[in-house]
Amino acid sequence: WYQRRVREATKGVKVVALANDTAGTQVAGSLKYPNCHCGIILGTGTNAAYTERVVNVKALAGKCSEEQVVINMEWGNFGERGHLADLVTEHDSALDKSSTNPGKQLYEKMISGMYIGDLVRLELLSDTRCSEALRTAINGATLNGRLVSDCCNVDTVTKHFPGISHSDVTLVHEVATSVSDRAAMLAAAGVVAIWKKRDRVPFVAAVDGSVFIKHANFASKMRETLAIMGCNVTLEVATDGSGLGSALIAATA
Repeated sequence: WYQRRVREATKGVKVVALANDTAGTQVAGSLKYPNCHCGIILGTGTNAAYTERVVNVKALAGKCSEEQVVINMEWGNFGERGHLADLVTEHDSALDKSSTNPGKQLYEKMISGMYIGDLVRLELLSDTRCSEALRTAINGATLNGRLVSDCCNVDTVTKHFPGISHSDVTLVHEVATSVSDRAAMLAAAGVVAIWKKRDRVPFVAAVDGSVFIKHANFASKMRETLAIMGCNVTLEVATDGSGLGSALIAATA
C-alpha cells in the first residue's frame, strides 16, 4: 500500500528503505568509525539506536538470518512507567501537565532543546531570589535551547536580559547551568545503559543534534559523566548524520 501510494504521488519513485534519524546517524558514524554501535539525536527532541544481537530480540526469532540488527529505542519515552519518579521535580511535572502529550516522552522533556528553556523559566519564576525586573524580562523572552546555552556563560546573560542586576545575572547563570548539566547527565545515563546492555564492550556513539553540537557545555558534561561512571564509550559528532546515513542505507538496500 505504502509503495503504491508513493509511486502515485511521485510518478514512479520506489522506496527501498525506511530509516529514522538515529539509525541514519549510527550508519553515518560507522562510515568513519567501524566500531560505531550507537546513534544518538540530541536536538529539539532526543532518541537513540544501537546494535543488538538478533538472538536477544524476541520479535525477530526465526525471522532474521543476520547476526545483528539496529534497534530504534525511542528512548524519549523512558519514564512512562515511573522509572524516573525519583528524579522528576515539581517543574518537570508542571511542564509535563501543560504539554500537548502529558505523561509521555518524560525523558525527552528532561533533556531536549524543546523543553530545557521552559524548565529554566519555571525554575527562575519559582525562585524567591528572582527580582520583579527579572520576572518581567523572563515573561517577555523566548527561552529556547540557544538562550539556555548562552546563559551558561555568565558573561552573555545580559545579551538576553539587558539591564538586570548582578544578582539576577548570577541566578540565571546558576539555573541555566543546573538544568543543562542535569540534561547532559541524564543523556549520559542512557548511553551507560546501552553500554551495559552490550556487555560493557567499548564502542563509539555517533551523535547529531543542535543541543549536543551547539550547546556550550552539554557535550563536555556528557563525556565527563561517562568518565565518572567508568563507561568506555566515545562520543563523536556526526553532523547531518541522519541524512548521510539514510542515503547510505538506501544505497546498500
